[in-house]
Amino acid sequence: MRVLRPRVLYDCGIIMDEYAIVRSMLLRVAGGVPATAPLAKAVLEWAQPHAEWLVPACEDELTWDALLTRVAEPRAPTARPQVLELAEALAELLALAPFDAALLRLMVACDRLPRVGALGRLASRHGYDLPLLLGEIAGAVPEEADRAVRRSVPVRLDLSSFVANRQGEVEVSICWTLERLLDRAPVGGEAMLDALVGQRQPATLALADFAHVANADFLVRLLAGALAEGAAGINILIHGPPGTGKTELARTLAAAAGAALHAVGEADEDGEEPNRWERVAALGLVQRLLAGRKGAVLLFDEMEDLIGDARPSGGDWFAKREGSKVFVNRLLEANPVPVIWTTNALGNIDGAILRRMSFVLELDLPSRRAAQAMLERVAADERVTPGAQFGTLLDAAPETATVLRVAARAGRLAGEADGGTRAAEALVRALRGGAMPAPGAPAFDLDLFETDLALDRLIAGMANAADVSLLLTGPPGTGKTAFAHHLARAVDRPLLVKRASDLLSKWVGETEAQIADAFAEARRREAVLLFDEADSLLFDRTTARTSWEVGQVNELLTWLDRHPLPVIAATNHEHRLDPATLRRFVFKLRLAPLGRERAARAFERFFGTLAPAALAEVDGLTPGDFAIVARQLRFAPARGAEDLVGRLRLEAAAKPSSSVKIGF
Repeated sequence: MRVLRPRVLYDCGIIMDEYAIVRSMLLRVAGGVPATAPLAKAVLEWAQPHAEWLVPACEDELTWDALLTRVAEPRAPTARPQVLELAEALAELLALAPFDAALLRLMVACDRLPRVGALGRLASRHGYDLPLLLGEIAGAVPEEADRAVRRSVPVRLDLSSFVANRQGEVEVSICWTLERLLDRAPVGGEAMLDALVGQRQPATLALADFAHVANADFLVRLLAGALAEGAAGINILIHGPPGTGKTELARTLAAAAGAALHAVGEADEDGEEPNRWERVAALGLVQRLLAGRKGAVLLFDEMEDLIGDARPSGGDWFAKREGSKVFVNRLLEANPVPVIWTTNALGNIDGAILRRMSFVLELDLPSRRAAQAMLERVAADERVTPGAQFGTLLDAAPETATVLRVAARAGRLAGEADGGTRAAEALVRALRGGAMPAPGAPAFDLDLFETDLALDRLIAGMANAADVSLLLTGPPGTGKTAFAHHLARAVDRPLLVKRASDLLSKWVGETEAQIADAFAEARRREAVLLFDEADSLLFDRTTARTSWEVGQVNELLTWLDRHPLPVIAATNHEHRLDPATLRRFVFKLRLAPLGRERAARAFERFFGTLAPAALAEVDGLTPGDFAIVARQLRFAPARGAEDLVGRLRLEAAAKPSSSVKIGF
């Protein structure tokens, strides 16, 4: 049974130094307790090592009565420990009421000042309610102290809490964000904000580097308008696959809007990784700290942390959701500081959250032109000269754009002359699970395509016409695939190649589904879609043996009619195509074997020397033949121009239905 003791008032307006805190705790815990009580013996045992500090100049043995008598005497304030100064400064930043400010200082003292912490645990061990004790010291009446503490701002913002240790003693636990502040001990309000809110995220790219993001300018204007009006509930969600630059775009958007971007609840060099609750609490704290301050935007990466390990379960609800759905909804509706959220998969976010977004942006990999501009900027920043292999990698693997900076920096530090292509290749290989993409077709001169159409004018016209379709026919090696790559580079779009083996399935209906998925992927990536071996997909329906074979042709023809982006179909067997195919394509381009003039030009282009007269005697040559012989030279150098002609003759003769002049 607790002994009643006289109430000791504590004026939370006076300077709260360490001694004042210990004095208030002792008078409340020990007041009216006899010297024979276990609590009195425990407190006296705790006081012995601190006797000189508690009762200076005490020459006699410290007794229970002497301790209480001397502690009750007033004493002039002493210098406060730095952690209490930091707690005071934080209370001012948060504009806390006197009770909340005093409670914050008390909880920091329990965590960081050993004498205070030990006395609090001792009181808890002997049945005293620690929250009640701190609440009374902070200024609450005993009947309301416990409730006041649990409803206080420091507890609601999760700056600190009460936990039981293994011995059953209740002690104060400081949150991850406040712990970082106390560890760093920053000087000045701005430094404290950076410690609490998170370091500012400077932009390393300009808005022009995200020219492929159609709504980037709108988002800048949205943020600028929200900051100017102090509008609440502004949330922008950026989603897309890993490595597409979501965080970098957020930094660029904030910088373009004239705002400082702070990443919320992220681990840094001084702290451990926060859990879900710590990140959510950090968001609430930051919103309170920055509310009313203009020029700040928050970044919350991996929005899944907001709702925990949730899983879609049908309808408008998610399984395994952590926390209150109402809490999340209100947080999004009332946040005074604009927040940019990111996620790798939009399916991780339920509809109730999406409906509260100001804008949802899907971010895919940048176009080659945008990636090339990013490479030039990164190379200038890192003071390197990028090698030509960077361009090849950007063509074959668009995700190269996401590793440009780290690769360039690695190349500079390692003294690589090519600016980091070795590092870029290693990173791309890791991103692709160990497999490097097949190299794209080498760049060809348009003059090496034997056709009746003026290809330069055709490509120039297609640069501004998105919904164009092109059928490429001709013998193997005439450059159909190379032309598709050339066209994609010219219109600044990635090339998405789909072969018959990628789409055809033994399961009924799956081929049609995979055809539809191919068009959907092309729209998502804003790519040029190439169907190689198109005769296997658009074959003459009169030769079909089953209805589902007809269905797959119908599916492809239907999509060709309504697809809004460039489509190319290539085949070596034009005669196998369904008659309805031809009218589905805006342009029909037949690539023929090279004539004498273009063959001579190809000889000079590939081998760096003028073509001998004997080349004119070889018919049926294609750019592919020249490319094969050029590859042979890596292993078996030629003995001269005539040797090169002989090798070309063999390549032409190896083709079916070839007509080659033997020359005798």
